[in-house]
Amino acid sequence: MKKRYFYMDVLNIIAIISVVALHCGGIGNTFSTERWWKTSLLIEIVCYFAVPIFVMLSGANLMNYRKKYDTKTFFKKRVSRVLIPTIAWFTIMSIWKICIVKTISVNSLIEFLNMLLNNKIEFTYYYLFVILGIYLTIPLLSQLTDKKYRKTLWYAVFVFFVFNSLIPHILLMLGITWNTDFQILIGGYIVYVILGYLLSTQEVPKKYRYTIYVLAILGMIYRYTVSFVFSYKTGSNVIDTWKGHMQFYAILQACAVFLFVKNIDFKKIEKDQRIVKIVAEISSCSFGVYLAHLIVKYYELEIFSINTHSWEWRIIGSFITYLMTLLIVYIIKKIPILKRIVG
Repeated sequence: MKKRYFYMDVLNIIAIISVVALHCGGIGNTFSTERWWKTSLLIEIVCYFAVPIFVMLSGANLMNYRKKYDTKTFFKKRVSRVLIPTIAWFTIMSIWKICIVKTISVNSLIEFLNMLLNNKIEFTYYYLFVILGIYLTIPLLSQLTDKKYRKTLWYAVFVFFVFNSLIPHILLMLGITWNTDFQILIGGYIVYVILGYLLSTQEVPKKYRYTIYVLAILGMIYRYTVSFVFSYKTGSNVIDTWKGHMQFYAILQACAVFLFVKNIDFKKIEKDQRIVKIVAEISSCSFGVYLAHLIVKYYELEIFSINTHSWEWRIIGSFITYLMTLLIVYIIKKIPILKRIVG
């Protein structure tokens, strides 16, 4: 039986709540001198670790899969838990957007397939393509989980951070174009897969953890300041040229959140198996919440005529949306014929 780690379930729940918060507070992408834009930008930056954490958890849970089962079994499990829900929800979202809310139109099968494969049905589903690509890559990475390759993995992370994330950013700020051919040639999100595996399988000394925490906070302050100042200079557009999960501040923030939660002492809580079971159950619904929460959000806004600029919606509304979607997904998971569509 697979061993569950309580801190990973906690990370999973924190990450999906952050995803919902990002999508409920997405008005930060539209510039304004009003307070709502300033607070929305803050929410975006504080919650930006969400997707990297999900990818790190995939690395933590799957990179050493060969110790438990073979590659054929690995892919069977991924088909059941991710590919089937992905196909189901692309179908649901397509029907909903084309036939019910009519926010997109399609004139031919070729046009539909182009929209589907280029993620124009629902932008926030880009993560599905990312995670499927990661699953195709993990069998290669899994060959490096032997102890003798640990330094090689840390080398890959270090070189990526310096040459793919930090130096290009610094040069961009100086107005210098970086030659992207001069970098480690591994796919962007793969660095989070490797980091998730490394950080989950070794202890990081307190002095290094605290250094990462401080750098992560400074990175968030830096991104907020730069985005704020440059956006105000234009007076009309949000200038966030430096936004991206591959930026140095995003990597630091994700590592900080992962390490912080991992090093919380949960021993007293874990003694109560009822709590452990409940947290695991909630965590198991996260993928379904990600897939379904946008539809829940849409009807909340429609039925209750909610002002999306209000702080109540962006803070309290995010939790209500999460809880409502969680309940729906939990019910779906109890229905045998439907449970496979939520992972």
